This record gives sequence, C-alpha cells and structure tokens, in this order.
Amino acid sequence: MGGEENVDLATIAQIVSAIGSVLLAILFGFQLRVFYRQVLVNRDTLNEMREARVAHERPHVVVTAEYRHGTLVEVIIGNIGRGDAKNVTFEFSAPMESSVSYQRESEVIPLSELPHFKEGLNFLAPSAEITTVWDYHANLVPLLREMGLQKGITVTSRYESLTGEFYETLWTINPLLIPGGLYAPQKGTLGE
Repeated sequence: MGGEENVDLATIAQIVSAIGSVLLAILFGFQLRVFYRQVLVNRDTLNEMREARVAHERPHVVVTAEYRHGTLVEVIIGNIGRGDAKNVTFEFSAPMESSVSYQRESEVIPLSELPHFKEGLNFLAPSAEITTVWDYHANLVPLLREMGLQKGITVTSRYESLTGEFYETLWTINPLLIPGGLYAPQKGTLGE
C-alpha cells in the first residue's frame, strides 16, 4: 500500500506540475498579447504625436477678405502656419471684380487677374501676408449681388511644404457677410 500511495502522489505531482506548466504558458501568452496591444497603442500614440507636430510645423496658406481701413475691403493672402509654403497657386470660382474693373472698357483688371493670384507665388514664408485692396464695401455689395455672387467667391489655394507635401484648401470670400456701416473711415485713409 505504501508504494501505491507514493505512485499516486508522484502521479498527482506530475499532473499538478503539467497543469501548472499549461497555466503558466496560458498566462505568458496572455501577457504577450497585452504587451503587443500596448505596443500598438504606443505606436498609434507616437504616430498621432508625430502627425500633430508635422501639422503644427506645416504651412497653412489662407485667403481672407477683411476691413482694415474703415470701409475698404482688402483681400489678404497669408501663411499662418509655421512652415514655408512653395509653389502657391490660386483658383477662383468667379472673377474678383471691383466696381472699377467691372465697368466696360476699364483698364483695371479684376483682382483675380493680378500676377500674384494668376501666376501664383514661388514662396510664402510663415507669418507673411500680401494685402490687395479690392473695393469699398458700399460699391462691392451691389456689384456682387448684380453678378449673382450672394454666396461669395470660392478661392482654392494649392501649395507645397519644403518637404514636398501637397496641400489644398478652399476659402469662401463673401463681403456680403461683412456688415457695412459699422466702421467709420479712419483719418488718412483713401476715403478722405
């Protein structure tokens, strides 16, 4: 009987050891899976951080219309990004006519035909701006309505970063949304 008891204990010990080994292998596999998922999460986090840094450092060319001198509407091209923009081009949904350029036989060309718009820009540094006078708000509003441009003019800006990444952004310029008469002409401006 003593021998059988030893065999039974040895068998039981072997079975427990085998079960323990299987459980350790399962636990190790589970830990590997958790580790692998953590690596994927960390990789995704690092990719997001890199994309955010690159997006923060990239050029961002904007085209806006603003009041800067009383009732005068100006179109501003600016690079509000932190990176340099190159090969900047513009496309317009309609000509940017002024009250002067829209007249028959006028020698004044629409704003969208000016060289920096028509031919584009080779380079635009961060924080750089190019400002062009469009028209007086009081003259521009009826003209845009007459031309059927109540929703404004869409400008597509296309440009590259110095690393060769290509960007395209759509801007809608609509002076009809700028309330007229809120700004008094400033001393020394064109209205005097």
